[in-house]
Amino acid sequence: MKVFIIGAGTMGSGIAQVFATKGFQTILCDIEDKFLEMGYSIIENNLARLVKKDLISENKKDKILLNIKKTTDKNDAKDCRLIIEAVVENIEVKKALFKELEQIAGKDAILATNTSSLSITEIASSLKDPSRLLGMHFLNIRLIESCGSDIMRA
Repeated sequence: MKVFIIGAGTMGSGIAQVFATKGFQTILCDIEDKFLEMGYSIIENNLARLVKKDLISENKKDKILLNIKKTTDKNDAKDCRLIIEAVVENIEVKKALFKELEQIAGKDAILATNTSSLSITEIASSLKDPSRLLGMHFLNIRLIESCGSDIMRA
């Protein structure tokens, strides 16, 4: 299964890292290459820290990174089964983005917002089929790691 994450900031890069760690083909998208590179760098640093702590091997780190493709093209979401949005907390930006993603995504793709404070119902109202959108929330990967969880052991 392919997963598309739009927004390569702290949350989006953390989400991409978790999916890639679990073996999913993961596409990380942002509006500019410089944001993608910053997000990818966060993932590389997180994984290097896990290697240093002997939580994963160098080989596992390399395999995880191979599961991540970077793009600035939202059309790369077209054959993904799960599309997760992790962009700026602005309702109008999210509504416009989901309206666009609904046109790109396959009919059976799940659309998910990672918003922490905005109305999911209001975001979904911009869609032709509001039932396609769900709300989800990921914890920051550094928080999970600092709690001593073995979530990254895979």
